[in-house]
Amino acid sequence: MEDKKVSKYQLIESYIVEGIQSNHYKVNDILPTEAELAEKFNCSRVTVRQALSNLAYKGIIYRIQGKGSFVSKENTLKRSPLLKSFTEDILDMGKKPWSIVETFYITKVGEHIGRIMGLKPNEKIYYIERIRFADNDPILFEKTYMEISKHPEISVKILEGSKYEYAKKHGMEISISYQNITPVFPPENIAEKLKISSKTPILKLSNVTYLSNGELFDYNELYMNTELYQLNIVKKVEK
Repeated sequence: MEDKKVSKYQLIESYIVEGIQSNHYKVNDILPTEAELAEKFNCSRVTVRQALSNLAYKGIIYRIQGKGSFVSKENTLKRSPLLKSFTEDILDMGKKPWSIVETFYITKVGEHIGRIMGLKPNEKIYYIERIRFADNDPILFEKTYMEISKHPEISVKILEGSKYEYAKKHGMEISISYQNITPVFPPENIAEKLKISSKTPILKLSNVTYLSNGELFDYNELYMNTELYQLNIVKKVEK
């Protein structure tokens, strides 16, 4: 994406995310002040506050009034690029991974999703719904939001496969994702797609994924049938 299309607050977000990825900023480290960031990026404090508010909303940082902004550790999981994708997980189970793309269209981003993605309201994005299978069993229902400007090549055919493979093919290195995991009862329409009862507890993962350059790759919400697919989390212990 060309720099002229990147807002200052997005540059600030990317700068902080890159700092966390590289361990320049570690868990509970204090981040640069609003004044320092405003000077570095030649912008107003209002712009800096927008960037910090977005990162806090995503759970990447937390803020303490009168003290500053700090790197989060709670409710936020770092996902190493060495961890496996859904496709690789299912293959390791000895089953065939495949997907049905139920919905794929261009829409205007709303305030809630726009805030998560760092986009202005009404910017155009792709909205995608997929069902992920292992052999004949529906494992995941996925809602995905992707910026059109960053993914002009995306298509139904690509989405029927692996987004991670798509990223590799186009030179995008997926580096880190921030996940919020919540036990939920699935809405009726999602329960029907997963072929389970709406009274069956499942996991919902809200997932913001970044590239190695600090840019957003996508935001998605996953509804996981834990009777058929277990979530394994690996966390690196900070020394």
